[in-house]
Amino acid sequence: MEAWLQPVIDWVKLNPHWAGGAVFLVSFAESMAIVGLLVPGVAMMFAAGALIAADALDFWPVFAWAVAGAVAGDGLSYWLGRHYKDRMRAVWPFSRHPETLARGEAFFARYGGKSVAFGRFFGPVRAVIPLVAGMMGMSSARFFVANLLSALAWAPAYLLPGIVLGASLQLASEVAGRLVLLILLVAGLTWALAAVTQRAVRWLQPRASQWVSALLSVGDRHRLLRETAHALGDAGHPDARALAVFALTLLVATAVFAVAASLALEGGLLAGTDRMLHDGLQSLRAPLGDRLMLWILGLGDLRVVLPLALGVGALLWLDGHHRSLRYWLAAVAFAWLVPVVLQAGLAIPRPPAAPEQLASGSFPGEATLRATVVFGFLATVVARALPVGWRPLPWVVAVTLSGAVALAEVYLGTHWPSDGVASLALGAAWLAALGLAYHRHARPEPHWLRVAAVVLVFTLGGLAYRGWVGGGTDPAPYAATPAPVAIESARWWADGWRDLPAVRDDLRRRADHPLNVQYAGTLESLAATLGPQGWHVARDAGWQGWVRMLSPELPMEQLPVLPQVHDGRHEALALSKPAPDGGRWVLRLWPAWWTLEPEGTPLWVGTVSLQERRAPAGMLAYAATTDRFGEALATLTADLGAVEIRTPAPSRGPLLVRAPGPHSPP
Repeated sequence: MEAWLQPVIDWVKLNPHWAGGAVFLVSFAESMAIVGLLVPGVAMMFAAGALIAADALDFWPVFAWAVAGAVAGDGLSYWLGRHYKDRMRAVWPFSRHPETLARGEAFFARYGGKSVAFGRFFGPVRAVIPLVAGMMGMSSARFFVANLLSALAWAPAYLLPGIVLGASLQLASEVAGRLVLLILLVAGLTWALAAVTQRAVRWLQPRASQWVSALLSVGDRHRLLRETAHALGDAGHPDARALAVFALTLLVATAVFAVAASLALEGGLLAGTDRMLHDGLQSLRAPLGDRLMLWILGLGDLRVVLPLALGVGALLWLDGHHRSLRYWLAAVAFAWLVPVVLQAGLAIPRPPAAPEQLASGSFPGEATLRATVVFGFLATVVARALPVGWRPLPWVVAVTLSGAVALAEVYLGTHWPSDGVASLALGAAWLAALGLAYHRHARPEPHWLRVAAVVLVFTLGGLAYRGWVGGGTDPAPYAATPAPVAIESARWWADGWRDLPAVRDDLRRRADHPLNVQYAGTLESLAATLGPQGWHVARDAGWQGWVRMLSPELPMEQLPVLPQVHDGRHEALALSKPAPDGGRWVLRLWPAWWTLEPEGTPLWVGTVSLQERRAPAGMLAYAATTDRFGEALATLTADLGAVEIRTPAPSRGPLLVRAPGPHSPP
């Protein structure tokens, strides 16, 4: 994150007084009547929090400026209301939008003086409550106390999210910049899917009946279509809106699947787009991202879906909902059998990055189809029993989970993006058909809370079993291993080293993390050579190491050496040594996928660096890589002693190191 914001961070560090004034003006404007309706104060305070996490600003001065601005802004608004009273109703925007002032008056009438404190945290009335308090004659002393106390709570509440995200992105960037983008991508898509689904359901419900009824009128002579059309056209029918949404979904999803399937079979039109999206997600691969996506992929794994199916089926049977049970079994059977049949019949090749053990075809994505049908039907069961205003919520959850599984399949390289689109469409079409029948023939499930509890327990239990017992989150099968390249030992020593990467490959290429070491030999030999000089093997941080970092006072020697990513992989070896100034030297090596002939010695690329302790905003502590690579390289050179080393191009080329043995050059 610091690399992206470095110009801003540098300017803020050089001009902290301007930054404090800017925070004051933002919080002042955000608190002012009329102006506060237009100023994006939340986003700006969030940005200030991120700058605090980047050590560009100190928390307490920013906190003080934010409180002062909030108190001053609300104070001026209160004075305007107290001085001008009802004349404010003629001022724009209240003259054009009187409902804005009316909401504030209703809020103040309900909560009285407490509304000044409460209203600061409620967006729709925040900018008018102080004005209303003055108009309605609240005493100055009571207003000042409420204003000050609420500002003291408001400032950290609005700064904290930015601090948390900024610190998290800094830490993630130290480990893997790709992971930062992946987290932002997943979070952004999750928010977008949830928001679009909620708005789409609410927008479609009052309109879908007319559209689908008109389409079904062409089949009025068929008994099923005639009854369905009449139900859709009857505004008083209890399930008219749900039936309309299901019918429209069936029509649209069937069309999307038909188009996607035909294009996938032809292989030409979507090939370029598929390849571009596939390669883009593959460029974000990182070990921690792989584990995250493997957990998400578990939502469509049979080891999770089948126990969930049995648990929900048993509950429906015990509740006497036998007709609902039959629909549930139809959903599960479709999700289980259809991918097997279509993959075998169509035999569309999987992407080149797919694990070798996945011998079946690529189309459709089995995990996406299972998640769409299973969680979608469960959303149908739960939503039908909820009050009308809450019915979109289960659908938001189901669509979000299904979309996340589709993203995981593409990210892990097991399916093409077009497979994910087709799988979502096919699952939605079958789900819509089941939903139409379920709403017309099955009675609602009154114990929806028990259904939701069973789904949660069996899903989490299945994910836990798959991850910790079944080995379902092991990223090794999903990591492509390049074929080793054989090169003559003398050629590498002379100039072949130039063909290896010079900087760490993470988020394109981390030019600020040079690969300044190339080593020929075994990792055990290097560790044994450097051990007497104070270098020791850094153990895997594990979850205990990540938890320890939550203590901001943790000393450097207790901070874990966090893994870093090069070419989508963590280092194969990490050695560390305490530095004199309280930091530590760290040597990391990754496989270069080269072997030196004729002896077959493996070659490794790596970086030696100096780390310093960081504690952004006093929230957590971690060791961050500095730019003092020259000092680190000099320390390593001195500690290697008699081991054969060479620097081909001083200040530009890497340090070449060869373990002692018969392969030493003349």
